[in-house]
Formats: sequence, structure tokens, C-alpha cells
Amino acid sequence: GAVMAANASYARATDSTRARPVLMGEGRQLFYTGDLTLEQSLGLVFRTEPMAALVQTLERLKQKLEASGAQLVVTVPPNAATMMPERLPDWARAQMRKPTELDWLADELPKRDITFVDLRPILAAEADKGPLFRRSDTHWTQKGAILAFNAAMVAAGRADLAVPLDEAMGPVVPVPSGDLARYLGEADPVGDLDYDVRNPAPQGQLTPLTGIMPARPDSDPFKPHAFATGHGGPSILVIGDSFTQHYWTRLLAARTSRFAWMHHSYCRFEMDAIDRFKPDIVIYIPTERSIACKPQKGPAS
Repeated sequence: GAVMAANASYARATDSTRARPVLMGEGRQLFYTGDLTLEQSLGLVFRTEPMAALVQTLERLKQKLEASGAQLVVTVPPNAATMMPERLPDWARAQMRKPTELDWLADELPKRDITFVDLRPILAAEADKGPLFRRSDTHWTQKGAILAFNAAMVAAGRADLAVPLDEAMGPVVPVPSGDLARYLGEADPVGDLDYDVRNPAPQGQLTPLTGIMPARPDSDPFKPHAFATGHGGPSILVIGDSFTQHYWTRLLAARTSRFAWMHHSYCRFEMDAIDRFKPDIVIYIPTERSIACKPQKGPAS
């Protein structure tokens, strides 16, 4: 990638190799460098056709939802490098360019009357009040996930569905080191920090809804799901990835009558599932490194 080409001492200086996609920054903060993630945050890569395909996909999705009176909200969990450039090495910061793919998307979607929530200023406003991203993991913390959920609810016109932070999380606690640490051979049971998890009320009794979401084998790490909660609220479908798959379950369980989740599959998610689930609100939320569409074999669904 552009970063590696521009910095010949990349592997030696950063404890990173092509086989070990990890960059160690200030304070031992680990950054994922696979999938052009660092280049993306630095503005050194812009995938024109895949980004245009994303916008076209979202326009089709919005049109489909408008026909049934449902609402679309789009938001993107930023890369850790996007939110913490001050922890990147000097040589990386020196290469930062604008616009990034996320900059472009944040500018483009409102032009097309698609509701977009830019999480960057929301997270930045909380950056000095506790960790929002894991030190040794590609993911955000529980607090980052809750802030994003609340921002999406506000954007959908349902600020009443926001979950107070103290109802969904407790204090910062030690947690095992994460996926990036494993690349470096680290396995510390208390090597990272996150927030204690709390379940906001009301939780209700989750009842699986069958025959709605795409069928996938149990071995699929991103198996779709749908539930009824047994209490009032809107029906919400989340089209996302690991940044919402488990992080948002208890929040959705407390604020919806029905909720469903499926992977975005890089724009190749199954549109038919929307017809079967009949949501009031759809939240399309791929993490930044996964926003660009990827071509796959077979017709689009």
C-alpha cells in the first residue's frame, strides 16, 4: 500500500509486517493495518467505483424503505486511526491527506437526502472522558457503541429511544487483550480496558422470529437474527458488522418491539429480508474500513 511504499522502514519501526497487520503507536496503542485501513484513515486511498456503488446501494435502499414508510439512517464507526491520529507515529501523521473516503461519504449522502450521522465529532467530544476504542483490539468500547446507538436514534427522530450511559455500562474494568494483541503473541487476561456491561430496562423476553432473516449455518460468525421483545417500541433492522452484532443487542432489546441484525456483506446484503421483517427504522452501519462495496460472484440480492 501507499504507506508501506512511502516508508521503507515500516516493519522495523512499527512492529508491523504484511503477515502481521498491526501498527504500534503511542502508549502501546495498536492499530489494524490490514485491508488498507491505515491508508484509508490517512487519506492515501480512495476507491472511486466501490464508493460510488455504496451510494447507489443506499439510494436504492432508501427508495425501497420510503415505499413502505420506513426510515433509513446511515452511520459509520470510524477506524481507531481516524479518531486517534495523535497516537500514530510521526511518519504516518505526516502523510495525512484530505478528503478521506469517510469525508467524502459524509459530504455526499446529505446531498442525496440520505440521513447520515457523522460519529467523529460525537466521539471526539467524549474522548477525554474514558476510552472509546480498545487499546489492543480492532473494536470500540461499550461506551463508543452506546454513543453511536444514541446518535442513530436521535437521527431517526426518536431521541426518546436513547439509552442513558449509566443504564447500559458501568465503570472501566480490565478485560482480556484483544485480536490485535494476538497478532503479536500477547494473551493477557487483563491486558485491556472496557466498561462493565449493564442491561438497560426493560429487557423483556426475547423470542426468535423464524423465516425472516437469511438462513445461514451455525458456523457463520455473522449469522443473522431477529427477535420479538414482548414490549412496545418500533421495529428496527440493523445492517452492520461486528461493531454492532453483539454490542447493540441489549440496547435494541430494551428499546424495540422487534429487532433484527444482518451483515452488510459489503453492499450485498439480502434486500428481501427487509420485506419480510417490515422494519420501521433501518440503520446501515458498516465500520469505516468496510464501507466500500466489494464485488462478489452471482447476482446482487
